[in-house]
Amino acid sequence: MTNCNSQKFPSTCQESTLIKTFHNTGEVIRYQEIDPISVSLLDGVVLRQENGKYYKAIYTENTINVEWYRCTYPTDLVNGTGDKVMLTKAINTAGYLGATLRFDAKEYILNEQLSFVDISCFKLLGDKQHTVIKSNSNQRFNSYYLKFTNCNNLVIDGIRINQNKSNLQVYTQADYDNAGNELMRDFNGGIYITDSTDIEVTNCSFLDLYTRGLQFYGCNEGDIKVTHNYFESEIQTQMYRMEHLGLTQSHNVNFTVENNIFKNKVPRDGSGNPIPNPDQMPCGIFAFDCGLFGLLFINNNYFEFCGRNNTGHHRLYAIDFYDNVNNFVMTNNVFRNTTWGAIRFDSTRKNAVISNNIIHQLIADDSGIINSSTRGSQVEFKNILISNNTIETSSDQSFGIILQSQYDNIISDNINILNNTFNKLKRIITVIGNISSINISSNIASDVRGPAVVFEAYTSNNVFDSSGNITSSTHKVTSTVGNVLINNNNFKSIQSGEGFVGILINGVTIYSQSNLDIYKNFTKRFVISNNLIFGNTQGYGITINSINEFDPMPSDPQVIAGNSLDGKVTISNNEISDVGRGLYLRCHKTIAKDNILFNCTINAILEDYTDNIKFQNYYNNTPI
Repeated sequence: MTNCNSQKFPSTCQESTLIKTFHNTGEVIRYQEIDPISVSLLDGVVLRQENGKYYKAIYTENTINVEWYRCTYPTDLVNGTGDKVMLTKAINTAGYLGATLRFDAKEYILNEQLSFVDISCFKLLGDKQHTVIKSNSNQRFNSYYLKFTNCNNLVIDGIRINQNKSNLQVYTQADYDNAGNELMRDFNGGIYITDSTDIEVTNCSFLDLYTRGLQFYGCNEGDIKVTHNYFESEIQTQMYRMEHLGLTQSHNVNFTVENNIFKNKVPRDGSGNPIPNPDQMPCGIFAFDCGLFGLLFINNNYFEFCGRNNTGHHRLYAIDFYDNVNNFVMTNNVFRNTTWGAIRFDSTRKNAVISNNIIHQLIADDSGIINSSTRGSQVEFKNILISNNTIETSSDQSFGIILQSQYDNIISDNINILNNTFNKLKRIITVIGNISSINISSNIASDVRGPAVVFEAYTSNNVFDSSGNITSSTHKVTSTVGNVLINNNNFKSIQSGEGFVGILINGVTIYSQSNLDIYKNFTKRFVISNNLIFGNTQGYGITINSINEFDPMPSDPQVIAGNSLDGKVTISNNEISDVGRGLYLRCHKTIAKDNILFNCTINAILEDYTDNIKFQNYYNNTPI
């Protein structure tokens, strides 16, 4: 950490010998003679040279004023440079002196990026309601208004940045770099900070988003705080880069993102009702390659109309951690009228907590309101807690939580989905692939359209055509899946309609004894106990199912030896009410014990085989 206690100019009792008046601010500034300094540091305002001597302004509370520079370095609107020279001089001096640079309550014009390198221990302080940095051009410029490289112990407080999207051309595929490899460029971004430590951005506003508002990149130690800021975007007609806040490739940093607002505007109809379009809503926070040794704390933020669909090249979710983000906590956030998924954390290795968030999804997506998918580069997926979240939708086609892993080399462990509340979703919790040691307990869901809990206990080899469509799929179990507890949940169906299933576990039908021996070695226990499942006289309570290893099946398959779930499932102490079929057992040697099956309108217990564990009335299962 940079030592901010060192003084460039130790205080003395020397009387000031130079006095200047800044007529534009009305201030009379006294100067003190100092030892000679590099001519490159002289700004003619705070650091001066007169009559062969060097002087420094004596300022109150270590604060200098941008406006002192205006007469010496006036705004140049004719040549399009705006306040570039004035702001460059003022910020560099503040950084050199370790001072606070105060901005006036007015607009500052920039039509190009200002870059600052190797200055530390300073603060940019504006009037958070009226200090605005903006462009007055309809021509965009590369990168960001302000870029800081190796600038440590920096505070940016109370500055509004207008990114001018409303006056600029639409960002298109032509804005890829010349290599054509889809590395898109930023234009008119807000603030970019790289290779820096101990940063705080607070009480700022990032308005009229064009590409990205605030981004950190390659900051590999210390603490970074983003607090009490406001991020806003008009509707986006472009299909490409657009994210409010980026936390990127900063493995060792402790990020705190707290008490911020991410708000995207939508048009309204004649009655004032919003007309959102998932093509047009940017992502709130995105991150990649963070949290290896540091921590990400995302707390008490507000998201409104956030989330983009799959059209174009951009981050999708309101919070999108899409590659190798570990050791994070997302808690107490509010997602209002989400226009795609709320939280994604793809390729997370370990240590993730998502808790106590309130999520309302306005427009359904096809990949889960909370979603995680592993990547082939991972070796582990463990210590994941999703708990105490409230998730509701205005659509009946949304999926709640989806976790999936299709890679045999990944070891998963300690996955917990606990105490969440769901309302009006098509599917509640979906787990796909070789995910093991998972606890799905004490969740409650009402108005469920389809299967509440689905566990696809296998991975898939998919074959795609030239258009990206799956033409065939082979299912397999070649790494550990199972050790699953689904316990003490309360699921209630929609009032009418088919499709509801309380809990559905899908294994794989095997066509050879040798494969069956391998598959059963990797498949561990599934325990489904103490759940309350309430239907609408249709659908199923609990189904243990079988998926063909080959799709379509071979015309002359070998003798079917069994299913990967044979003898691996225990269903006990559940109460299932008002469904068409209570237990649908499609595998061998399933243990069904002490269940109460109330008012099953078609079958209390339906089985494909007669070798299920079923003495003493199916271990005291009680159809009523």
